[in-house]
Amino acid sequence: MSSLSIGKAWDEAKAALQANRKLIVPVGLGLVLLPAVVVSMVEPQVPPGQQPPAGPWMFIALAMVFVMIIGQMAIVLLVNGWHGSVGEAIGRATRRMPTLLLALLTYLLPVIFVFSVILAIVSIGTGGSGEVDWANFSTAGWMALLICLLLLLYITVRLMPLTPVVAIEQIGPISALKRSYALTAGHFWRLLGFFLLLAIAFLIVAITVGAVVGALVTLVTGPPEPWTLSLLVIALAAGLVQAGFVMVYLGMLARIYSQLSAGQAGVPEVKREA
Repeated sequence: MSSLSIGKAWDEAKAALQANRKLIVPVGLGLVLLPAVVVSMVEPQVPPGQQPPAGPWMFIALAMVFVMIIGQMAIVLLVNGWHGSVGEAIGRATRRMPTLLLALLTYLLPVIFVFSVILAIVSIGTGGSGEVDWANFSTAGWMALLICLLLLLYITVRLMPLTPVVAIEQIGPISALKRSYALTAGHFWRLLGFFLLLAIAFLIVAITVGAVVGALVTLVTGPPEPWTLSLLVIALAAGLVQAGFVMVYLGMLARIYSQLSAGQAGVPEVKREA
């Protein structure tokens, strides 16, 4: 089992992000911030607690998700010593994106299916629209929900290196899942602590920035209606927070992968493709 130091990964990630900021920041802004802003602008505005109606905007949102996945893998490559240009890193990430999508679907779909089956077995009440009636949610239903959430959390943590594994190693989706799961053996609690700390920090900053910027923008330019300057400014602020945390998270993830795979046979050096 490889050793893992979250503190060392943090120091290495800071150094790598600082050293390569002229390459990484444009990728973060163009392939993380911009897609996030586009999604915010095209998504229909609905009251809190309601889901936006289906429509053509969903295809745009899906395309932006693909762009963000490409950007994330490109950042991982740049942090972990990519021997080539930014364009070549983005090209490599684009070619590897289908593998990452298949890997994600391979483990998410069974979890969703099991969750749905459990909910059906415990006979949770639903409203007339087929949605879960949270007001009449049974004890068995809450237990089923908790078990599924814990299962999803466990799998997510064990598969945390999946993005760098797919970006760096030339393997298929199933092999990437097995590889990620094997790399994290014995390190679950450290990785869980890192994941929770970063998630809490992101929520605090995102909520604070959203509340402050939202109040100021609404006061100056009016409420954030669709395709207004108010919505654009709020989306930019939220996107900047998201892009910043994504770059930090991916920097850490790249260095965690580097530690876990250090000295293992079959781990390729990150280099430009011929």
